[in-house]
Amino acid sequence: MHPEESRAHAGLCADCTHARVMRSDRGAVFYQCGKSFEDPRFEKYPRLPVRECPAYRQGRPTTP
Repeated sequence: MHPEESRAHAGLCADCTHARVMRSDRGAVFYQCGKSFEDPRFEKYPRLPVRECPAYRQGRPTTP
């Protein structure tokens, strides 16, 4: 997926340091929020696209 497509699909999660990109065996892509492990205000798998987020930090999502 190109960066523009990722941004359109995932919103802020596409380039957030807290995001983890998860891929299923069938090729589906999910964004897991790392902040959800330390703060219950954040959903583990937020509804996409995320347009606003108080924890957003620009950077690179991780891929396990």
